[in-house]
Amino acid sequence: MVKKKVKSKRQSLGLKYRIKKNIKEYKRKQNRLAKKNPPSNKSKKDPGIPNSWPFKEELLNQIEQERQFAEEEKQKAKAARQAAKKKQKKKVEMEQRRLAYKKRQEEKVENDDNEEGDGEEATSE
Repeated sequence: MVKKKVKSKRQSLGLKYRIKKNIKEYKRKQNRLAKKNPPSNKSKKDPGIPNSWPFKEELLNQIEQERQFAEEEKQKAKAARQAAKKKQKKKVEMEQRRLAYKKRQEEKVENDDNEEGDGEEATSE
């Protein structure tokens, strides 16, 4: 099976500069349009509750209680996350200590075996 020749990706300089020019003009046009019609990022302010509203004080108290309740829930969730993170960290630390202890014990056993082996060889010679 004969492979097809891959077309070269070279471009003439005229084409290259024409593309750059078109890109530059397009960006310039977009910037001009953006200046003419700036996007409005201003959020509408809450007008609040008018003074003539019946039971205005009770409504304001209710809103404040809801806000406090939401803040308390947020604090509880944060404390729970921190406690879970601390518990996980402690668990990992204990596992690392256990593995280090196990490794030391294995090294100790290997050293004891090597010392016993050396002593027997010395007596047999």
